[in-house]
Parts: sequence; C-alpha cells; structure tokens
Amino acid sequence: MPVVTVSKEMVRLRLYALCLAGDMAGLFFAFLAANWFILGALWGEPGKPHGLVMFAMVAPLYALLAIQGGAYGINTLDRVRRGIFRALLALAQAALLMLLIVYLGKIAEQLSRLTFVAGLAIGAVMLALVRVAVAGLAGRLLGDVPHLTAVIMDGVTIDVGPHMDVIQADVASLRPESHDADMAARLAGAVGMAERVIVACPLERMDDWSAALKSLSARGEIVVPELLRFAPARVDEFGGQPTIIVAGGPLQFRDRLIKRLFDLIVAAAATLFLSPVLIVAALSVKLTSPGPVLFRQPRIGKDARPFFIYKFRSMRTEASDRHAATLTRRDDDRVTRVGAFLRKTSIDELPQLFNVLKGDMSIVGPRPHAAAAKAGDSLYWEVDARYWERHCIKPGMTGLAQVRGHRGSTDHHQDLIDRLQSDLEYVSDWSIWRDMRIIFATLGVLVHHKAY
Repeated sequence: MPVVTVSKEMVRLRLYALCLAGDMAGLFFAFLAANWFILGALWGEPGKPHGLVMFAMVAPLYALLAIQGGAYGINTLDRVRRGIFRALLALAQAALLMLLIVYLGKIAEQLSRLTFVAGLAIGAVMLALVRVAVAGLAGRLLGDVPHLTAVIMDGVTIDVGPHMDVIQADVASLRPESHDADMAARLAGAVGMAERVIVACPLERMDDWSAALKSLSARGEIVVPELLRFAPARVDEFGGQPTIIVAGGPLQFRDRLIKRLFDLIVAAAATLFLSPVLIVAALSVKLTSPGPVLFRQPRIGKDARPFFIYKFRSMRTEASDRHAATLTRRDDDRVTRVGAFLRKTSIDELPQLFNVLKGDMSIVGPRPHAAAAKAGDSLYWEVDARYWERHCIKPGMTGLAQVRGHRGSTDHHQDLIDRLQSDLEYVSDWSIWRDMRIIFATLGVLVHHKAY
C-alpha cells in the first residue's frame, strides 16, 4: 500500500485542535470532580447541576480568551511554561467574566461557591497536564524542536541542530540572482512548510537572498557573522550567529487558521447562494460556443507556488491565451458575446470559489498573476523589486487594489506599481475586519468600466 504523507502544517493543526479538545475535556471532568468532592454526587444535586452549569458558562469564555490570548500554537508547545501561564490567565479571565454574569443575572444563590472554586483549581491542574502531554506528543511528531526550520547553505557552512531541513543551494538549483518565477517556485518547493528559513551566504549575495526570501510566507533570515561585533544591535540569532530578519511572514498560525475558516464559511455560503447564477452562466457558455465551460490557467500563488485558476471561459477555445502572454484589450475579437457580459459583470470570476474551497486562494488577497504577464514591455517582477513580497499570503478573488479601482490591463509600469502598493499595504496590515470591509466594498465595483 502507498504511504500517505501528512504535511507538517496538518500535524500542527491536529495538535492545535487536540490541545483545545483536551482543555475542554479537562475542564468538564474538573467540574464533575468538584461536584463529587463537594456535593458527594457526580452530577450534582437534583435540579441543581452546579458543576455542569459552571462548565457550560466557563468553557466557551475560556476557549475564546485562550485562542485570543495565544494559549495555543506551536510556540506554546515548545515553551510549555509559557503555554501553561497563558492558559491559566485565560481561565482566570473567564472566571471573572462568569462571576460578572452570575452577579448581573442574580443567579448566585443557585450555584455552589465552593464547587466553583474547587472546579477552577482542578481545572487549572488539568490545563497544565494537557499542555505537558500535548508537548510530548509534539516532540514525537515534529522533532525535539517544534519550530519548522529550513537552513539554506549557499557557499557558507554553519553548524545546525537536529530535526532541521538542511538545503544546499547548488544541489537544489537555488540561484537567488535569478528573480523569476522558476526560482521562486524552486525556493518554495525546497523549504516546504518551514516557518523559519535561515540562509548562510557570502556578503555579496545577501541582497539577492533578501529579495528571494520575501516571496515566502515564512520568516526569512540571513546569517551575518560580521555583526558579532555589534551584538547588542542584532535582531535575532541562530546557532550562535546573529541574523537579520528580512521577511516576517505576515500571518501567524492562529491568523492563518482564522482566515482559512472565514474563507471556507464565505465560499461555501456563496457557492450555495449563487448556484443559480453559476448554473445559468455555465449553460450560456456551453450553448453559445464550442469548448469547455471552465477555463484553467496557471497563476502564481502563495509562496510563489503555481496553481490553476478557474474561470468561466469567455474567449473562443482556439483563441484562449493559456499563459496570459497577451492581455485582453477593449473590443478584443477573441472574446465571445456571452464572455463579454460575464467579464463586464465579473461573473466569469465566480468559479474561483472552488479555488478557495480547495485552498489555492482566499476570498480576499492580492490578485494572482500569470508568470508571463507584463506591465508595458516588462515582466511584473522586473518593474519593481518588491513584487515578490505580495506572494507571502494566498491570492484572493478580490483585494484592496481592486476596490480602489486598480484593475484592468497593465499597459504601463505605473499600472502595476499602483496595484502593488495596495497589495503590500494589505499584506502588512491584515485583519479579518478589513477582509469583511473589502468584501462589502467589492459589491460596489463588480461592474466596472475596465472589465473587457
């Protein structure tokens, strides 16, 4: 039987969920135990299930506060004491909120104070034990150092610890001076799911590596032994060597989880709600011109990994431009009559909901580009050295640049620079609330004069 490989990202997600489930189970049994010790009955007194009521009130408050307070994640498993402290802090905050609810609701007489204190005490012990147990499991699944680290050696050799991916730049054909899509894709493939990428290279190659690392969602660092003399000024260190952090990866694991859940909920709801539009559009394309309903085109996604974007086919099949070497122009004779309507109303973009459900795209993010796309006569990454910084998160169906009107053809370098400026602003200042605002703003620009 073939061996099924589970990504490290999926292992971390399971550990995250296991820790949360363990906390809920620990609190549940803590308040049951409090019932037994204080009241002498596992389920409390008849008609007054003290422990269960307290658990039902404390557990959701604790879960929200613990997630918001960073009580979960790979870093808390690596540093168990910090994880325990954050969990206990969230439990204390949840207890205070519950006391406020009990006071305002005038239900204090129905609950046993001693049971409440005992449940919290036992619950605190359970939360600590859960973290110790999950941390041990994390060590077996991810190695002694749960930080997912990749070390790239480009002409410089440094000492590394165990459980780290060591990549020789020449063996992996990583040439940072080649600022093209192939290099970005090779780099993403080489580092895999690493959260931290360390590069050891000569001084003269640092600028090239700095530009290359910015396309990744991971934190990128370059080993700089020369900075030892300026040790107080170093940003971080690795293996006793000071490093300069040149790429931060804008979203932490918790942020990526929240954004992914948001994408799944919105995409699933939109697919169901818009299913009549999807069906009518598909039939219109199929009945008015020969060829497939959907048009698949390779685009550059997160970490510069290529993926196939879905659209309703709007051009004649024989004239379709799979690599986007020629941008669509006004009154383009390759576009069908139905296709022109679909483009003008942005309905041709709706199949990208399936890209979102697959995980290739997000609802909101920088729009994905084809590797051959040009601004004027230059490839996009040739126009501005910051171009690859926009690929550190998933591309989106809509984005900040689109709602600001920066869309359509890129006939001039400035057209791309305007979009890039908005994309970088979005990347550096992401929040789920901003995603919501962009979605609502998109509804006002679905039909626009630059769609052709």
